[in-house]
Amino acid sequence: MRRGGARREVTERVTLRSDDGRVLEGWALNVSRGGLRAILEDKVILGQKFDVNVGTDESIHRVGRIVWIQEEPDGAIVGIEFTGMSGTHKSVPPPPPGALSAPIIPAGEPLASVDDAASVDDDTSSED
Repeated sequence: MRRGGARREVTERVTLRSDDGRVLEGWALNVSRGGLRAILEDKVILGQKFDVNVGTDESIHRVGRIVWIQEEPDGAIVGIEFTGMSGTHKSVPPPPPGALSAPIIPAGEPLASVDDAASVDDDTSSED
């Protein structure tokens, strides 16, 4: 189940501004409440954060991060997850086949399940 909402196909300019002042321009291909898919000519890094503006009148302004990258001969198609004051969404649409991605572990989520922890030997008992 997707939590980012329905995707809406768009053809809008997108501007990404990084913390170090780098500005990237591209085209948004679709947008949803949780993020967008865009095509860029410049290289980006998985997990990189940007201020995201969509549309020439900057009708959408959000903070986002790169969650998948599909390299293309003339640039890259990227998935950008919108982040907010409440943190990141726990569900992001899956990257297209052949895209580079990494597992997303939301802040506060445990890295191992309770069953995994139970299988680890607990050597806290003392034997005298």
